[in-house]
Amino acid sequence: MPVIIHPPSLRFRWMFQRPQQLFNQFAQLGFQAIFCNPAGKKEPASVKKLSENLFICTKSDPLSIPHSGPRILWISAPSFVRHINRYRPHMVVYDALDDPSEEFSSWAPYVEEVRKRADIIFATSMKILNENRKFHPEVHLCPNGVDFEHFVPAQTGTLVRPADIPDNGRPTVGYIGALATWLDWELIDHITEKNPEYNFIFVGPLYNTRLPFHKNNMFVTGYKEYRYLPNYLQCFDVCLIPFKVTSMTRGCNPIKMYEYLSSGKPVVSTPLPEVAGMGEILIGTDPEGFNNFIHQAIHGDKPENRLKRIEIARQNSWERRARSAIEIMENKLRARGFLFSD
Repeated sequence: MPVIIHPPSLRFRWMFQRPQQLFNQFAQLGFQAIFCNPAGKKEPASVKKLSENLFICTKSDPLSIPHSGPRILWISAPSFVRHINRYRPHMVVYDALDDPSEEFSSWAPYVEEVRKRADIIFATSMKILNENRKFHPEVHLCPNGVDFEHFVPAQTGTLVRPADIPDNGRPTVGYIGALATWLDWELIDHITEKNPEYNFIFVGPLYNTRLPFHKNNMFVTGYKEYRYLPNYLQCFDVCLIPFKVTSMTRGCNPIKMYEYLSSGKPVVSTPLPEVAGMGEILIGTDPEGFNNFIHQAIHGDKPENRLKRIEIARQNSWERRARSAIEIMENKLRARGFLFSD
């Protein structure tokens, strides 16, 4: 079977986003998956085997791990195009996660080259798909997804309640993810000011910004390990996607959207194209409309809406995403003469 390698652009355990989720699934589906961690200064060299097919490399050459199949290099940070040759890949995949503009503008100088070197491009959104199809003959839509079974317990309310979540009986409006410049802080200021009787919970690390304000009804937990996120999600009455609508976020397919939906909780979002097209999500086009939808979600949600949201999440699992990507990659390798047993 093929071996698939992710170069060291992010740590396997940090926030557990798309690359980590997909590599976990690739391993479960039979690929030998090698995920390379960026090297910490005092961190020793190591190769850790997390499961039968999943390896985590730190300061170690992934090619030293015995493998027999063709090598696929999976690039999710365009700047790693400079290091392709050291991995001697038989195929290069560019996983186009975000639009290379604004907060991700540092990627822009490398995108043209990574397109030229890539054999396959996967795009997380329609905007990114259409942009890359202008320059590459083989671009495939592969949206984000969810580890559905991981977030299912958030439906029950039986998980241990985190100690840093207030238990005061007030409606709780929550956000899980990076607290970054792409959040609409003016909108957040508006809704927190309008609803002093609600708890607003923000679960995640500060990223490239400082918290612009704090209020008595705001609770910011900081970074939490992925395993604890369902515990926080179960405490929300309403889930938020309060992103600015910009060139970058128009190409964003938020992972949190699928994670929220897995819990069955109502979701209120700004009008991001990838969210607005999903269904069963309330779209606030201005601060007052956004605020009204929060109230509607708290006071007027229905059991049938909850079931629809859960089913949408079930249909968008990381396993499905990984199976689709594997089929595309194996077809490409077969066309090049590599054979696999079904």
